[in-house]
Amino acid sequence: MTMQAGFEALTSEAGEWDDTSRALDDAEGTVAGLTLSAAQFSFVCGMVGLDASYARARQHVQDVLTAGTRETKQLADALREVRRDFQSTDENVVHQVQSVWIPE
Repeated sequence: MTMQAGFEALTSEAGEWDDTSRALDDAEGTVAGLTLSAAQFSFVCGMVGLDASYARARQHVQDVLTAGTRETKQLADALREVRRDFQSTDENVVHQVQSVWIPE
């Protein structure tokens, strides 16, 4: 694999993680809207705390999706940073070699 192909692979992989992050963010928005009040449950469900259990479970799923969105975005950003670092180092090495190499 050439360095350019490696750079392109890092960029492509970062894009995949960006797509994942957007999907998780969309799912989080959907879950955030899945609220039910105690009045929407039956009388018995309210007595046994089903409404509160539902709210806690829904919030937990929303929190996990929010964390997933954040982590996958950070992963994509890290891959782009690795590419920038590798590319910068590669270009610096080329310049250093060119500065000391004198063709005969």
